[in-house]
Amino acid sequence: MKFLKLLFAMCFVVSGSEVFAYGEIQSLPGSQILAAGDIQQVTCPIGGKYDCLSWPHNLYELTGENVCFTTSASCGYSCEGFIAQKNQVQTLYVLGSFPKLSSASIQLFKCPSKF
Repeated sequence: MKFLKLLFAMCFVVSGSEVFAYGEIQSLPGSQILAAGDIQQVTCPIGGKYDCLSWPHNLYELTGENVCFTTSASCGYSCEGFIAQKNQVQTLYVLGSFPKLSSASIQLFKCPSKF
């Protein structure tokens, strides 16, 4: 269901009067969508299990998917997006950023236990 919502949002962005995302959309044909949903920043859990001084400041999670990654993309504390793979390369596509759709490379990580 979230994938359909994201697909609808992408179509709206492309068909709107401000086509910021044309270059990003061009790279999607032939890609496989690996995961989609809300993107939330993962902060270091307090309690001593992790070394918060070395915790990556750019660690994010697709909620409900148990997919974590680091990226240079900026979407504030929370936004929506999806991860697509093409030719063994994973790319994050962020909806609602500026421009309306942006993409960035990612490095996948095992999501840390929050407890």
